[in-house]
Amino acid sequence: MTYAILPTGQGLRPLPPSLWESWDIRQAAAQDSPGAVIAAIRRAHGLNQAQLGSIAGFSQSAISRLESGGNLAFDVRLLRIFQRVLGIPAHLLGLSDGSFPLPQFDARRLGEQIGAGSSVRPDSGGADGALAVDCHTLTAACTSSVLAALPVDSSGVWEEDHPIDPDVVRRLLVARRLLNDSDNWLGSGDLARAVRELYGLVDRTRRAARGELRRQLLDVAALYAEFSGWLHQEVGDLNGAVEWTERALQQSQAAEDPELVAYVYVRMGQLAEVDGDGDRVIGLARAAQRERGLSPEVRALALQQEARGHAAGGEAKPCLIKLDEATVVAGDIFGRWTDEYRVGYYFTQHHLHAERSARLLDLGRPQDAIELYRGNQASRAMLCQWEQGIHLAKLARAYAESGELEQAAAAGFEALAVGRRTGAVVVTDELRKLNTWRDVPAIAPLARALDPGT
Repeated sequence: MTYAILPTGQGLRPLPPSLWESWDIRQAAAQDSPGAVIAAIRRAHGLNQAQLGSIAGFSQSAISRLESGGNLAFDVRLLRIFQRVLGIPAHLLGLSDGSFPLPQFDARRLGEQIGAGSSVRPDSGGADGALAVDCHTLTAACTSSVLAALPVDSSGVWEEDHPIDPDVVRRLLVARRLLNDSDNWLGSGDLARAVRELYGLVDRTRRAARGELRRQLLDVAALYAEFSGWLHQEVGDLNGAVEWTERALQQSQAAEDPELVAYVYVRMGQLAEVDGDGDRVIGLARAAQRERGLSPEVRALALQQEARGHAAGGEAKPCLIKLDEATVVAGDIFGRWTDEYRVGYYFTQHHLHAERSARLLDLGRPQDAIELYRGNQASRAMLCQWEQGIHLAKLARAYAESGELEQAAAAGFEALAVGRRTGAVVVTDELRKLNTWRDVPAIAPLARALDPGT
């Protein structure tokens, strides 16, 4: 693998790319201890612990605890700080490298917007010629592509007397697909800001449009609002998630898009699930199913969500019936890849396999959940990273409830690693359901890693 010269914190010179393949660094990384890697890089910069602490804003004792493998070494927020200060490749700390493998077709199309001076490099791991782009580069390219269809001058000033190119709708939907796909790689924090900015651009364009184009842009605005709601939920901001999802519902209803209305009802049901309100989960899922002309993906999602509501109330029979119905509906799902974003396009039978395991756990059948999770490992690997992390956390809880505490700890640490890489708070929230066993010797290290301050 080829490494770039990575930027560092103020006052530090970038280290040569060859250092990352040196024996010392490889040995530190092999210990699977972020603290050991940070210590090795600190020494390569010629710093002592007190000097690094001064640069990063921590005490010398905190640096010592971090490097010795204490709980601080598993706090993803701290690891990001030291990654940036010391210029460490993210994967050496078990973090996402902050890049998205942009498909070759999209890379060619957005090439003019990406430009030669951006953070783009060939992805050595991909045989399809994908380009690895960071969040800023991707969102800047998407925004530039959209602006090219709008009446703005070279300085970005809106020219009121010029028409809007109707192709802006297609460009916005392509950008929405790319941003959705990149969530699995880039993490929600940076994406949330970018999506908010694009939503603002969509809204401004909508207000300037007329006729059918105005309705189409209202529909697109709802798509961006829904995604913004999810990104807020992924990082644990439930108030922001509710605000954006409710806005998406209002706009999708105003745009008369039953497919999107149904999907947003499902999303609102997921937020009700976080509140533990099973009745509201069921009611919203049924509201989704009443919308007309739904695709198999969205109808299956709505049935799955109703099953979750029944499971929350301990109602095994209706839960399993709805999962069976969802499985039948999902049989009509075919891979219909489109260039533009399509609601529910990601949903497959693989999701339902994992979902049935999770619901068996909720229904007090942990052994059955374990057996099904084990039998569908290959299927679970087809899910995106944060979803894999959630189901690993559920598997850990199933092991714990079955008294298999060593296996619970192993699955839990695997889930924690996924949560750290993706920055998905929803994964660590699921892991905290193991707190019942936090004083059990096998689980205690995982509990400390989850909450370093306790």
